[in-house]
Amino acid sequence: MSGQVKAWEFYDNKKDDIYVWGGTYTHFSNSESYRGASWLLGAEVVKPNDHVYGLALFNNSFDQFSQYFFYGKVFRYKDTNFHGKITGGLIHGYKGEHRDNLYFNEQLGVAPVIVPGIGYQKNRWGIDLYLLATQRLLLGVGYQF
Repeated sequence: MSGQVKAWEFYDNKKDDIYVWGGTYTHFSNSESYRGASWLLGAEVVKPNDHVYGLALFNNSFDQFSQYFFYGKVFRYKDTNFHGKITGGLIHGYKGEHRDNLYFNEQLGVAPVIVPGIGYQKNRWGIDLYLLATQRLLLGVGYQF
């Protein structure tokens, strides 16, 4: 079946890259309930057309283990190492008294989110700054394999 064209492959090790990154949060809120994230680890598959999908594992602002499964797109700025990125997906892990901090999470246990960001990548190393709602920024550093 070598003549068939696959509509979309989950991962092609000859064409796709893996971007692994870690980060920390910075908060712009005076809320005493925020504890800050102690760690974050993410992995993305980067397609040749700059579509990405992945999973981020982290402690949320209330020190609860959380997960973000996402799909998105990288927009590279011509002749520079700068890019924009937007991802959308589902986030899980806000529980207890913080369950209602995200829309739909209280009813579903997961919430849809959109995360915009900007970044810089030189060779295979990258740094990204993401806007999370109106109260937080996420700074991530990563390496693309």
